[in-house]
Amino acid sequence: MIRHRAGILEMDGYVPGHVGPLARQVAMLASNESPFPLLERVQAAIRSSITHTNRYPDFASSDLTGALAQRWHLPADHVVVDSGSSTLLRNIVIACAGPGTDVLYPWPSFPSYEHAAQLVGATPIRVALTSEYRLDLNRIAAAITDRTRVVFLCLPNNPTGTTVDHAALESFLEAVPDDLVVVVDECYREFVTDPNAASGPRLLGRFPNVVVLKSLSKSAGLAGLRIGYALSSPEVCALLRAVQVPFSVSSVAQAAALACLEPEVTSALESRITATVSERRRISRALSAEGVEVVPSQANFLFLPRQHYAMAKVRQLADRSVLVRQIGPEGIRVSIGSRRDNDHLLACVDVLIDRQAMGG
Repeated sequence: MIRHRAGILEMDGYVPGHVGPLARQVAMLASNESPFPLLERVQAAIRSSITHTNRYPDFASSDLTGALAQRWHLPADHVVVDSGSSTLLRNIVIACAGPGTDVLYPWPSFPSYEHAAQLVGATPIRVALTSEYRLDLNRIAAAITDRTRVVFLCLPNNPTGTTVDHAALESFLEAVPDDLVVVVDECYREFVTDPNAASGPRLLGRFPNVVVLKSLSKSAGLAGLRIGYALSSPEVCALLRAVQVPFSVSSVAQAAALACLEPEVTSALESRITATVSERRRISRALSAEGVEVVPSQANFLFLPRQHYAMAKVRQLADRSVLVRQIGPEGIRVSIGSRRDNDHLLACVDVLIDRQAMGG
């Protein structure tokens, strides 16, 4: 028997939305991916970068870091690029937590928060959402103790798609210890339309302990290249660089991300985001009209709570070539896909209707 850390094999690993190749006709609505193919300018950047893959990539992602710093009007030492926001959040926990400490996060939320805490031997602490499926900032603040090292706030929250008012988030940060790292995970922020919604970058000047995580997997459609970045104070960014895996961001990913920051590409991506938001509204209204409960969403997915026999429903949808994700015993999350895939979902809406509740 190989000697290893106790409990590693008992951890709940991350479950992907789909495994292996799929037929083109399957509606892939389980992983919150962009349904749009890469823009030609991004594809051209990728093709060009491939000719240099015999060499190691730029260790510091210097050009991309500089471009992102300019995008957010920050000095370059306030930005850290890595292989997806999941890697960044894990590195934050590695740098700040360990045995005898706590990591707090809302629940249900992104499972990687819990995985990161378990990997370093910290105690994961779940804090329940409100009855409206929003982050309960008051309850999170009350759960903070001397053991707490990291607090994760997913805004909009995955899987519920909800957010909080910016003023409420500022009040929360004013009340918590200023040596406590608070991570504002904004992987879905580009899809927010609520003008009062929390905005991570607006916090950075006032709260040096805040880390804002951004992803290029969803809004920019680079899920297959795994690239994300953190915005924070130089002190926190130095911690992230200290634990970063060398050459973690490939030269191909760096080139693709740089192309996505070009004005022409950015404009096209914004049009795609607008189309996704429009589809989100359409699908939400259509499901609600059929009697399916839908939580109002600010992300590129919808959360369907109180779905009795959720596991069986997810299987039935898969049998009809619609992939969605089960959340807990009675929740289902549906990503917003292409119009064709969304229509495919609506054609299968009978699976999601609770016939008993409707008197059927």
